[in-house]
Amino acid sequence: MSKFYHGLNSLHLRKKKSTTTKFNEGVRLAFAAIKPAAATSDWNFANKLHLLEAEQLSLTHHQTIVSYDASIASAKRSGFIHEQGLACEKAGFYCKRMKNNEKALEYFNQARE
Repeated sequence: MSKFYHGLNSLHLRKKKSTTTKFNEGVRLAFAAIKPAAATSDWNFANKLHLLEAEQLSLTHHQTIVSYDASIASAKRSGFIHEQGLACEKAGFYCKRMKNNEKALEYFNQARE
């Protein structure tokens, strides 16, 4: 689990820093840990994998919302309300960066539920 959160933090820092080499290893290690775990225990790790993918895609803005929504839905199906809220917040901040304030508000409100 610590590699998952380390990967999320590394991706967050990559958005803020122009130097990405330092954070690439944390992201690589997170994916290396979560992908096989999701393959063997989808209900427990699929939402984490989708959230890492969404955060990585948010750097390029390709199909990002689809991955956030997949993470939210997977966390909801598994009953991980804290991870559902985290994915909603991350999606809200992404929408806010993209100047889609209406959709951001929807995600933030969903995170509070």
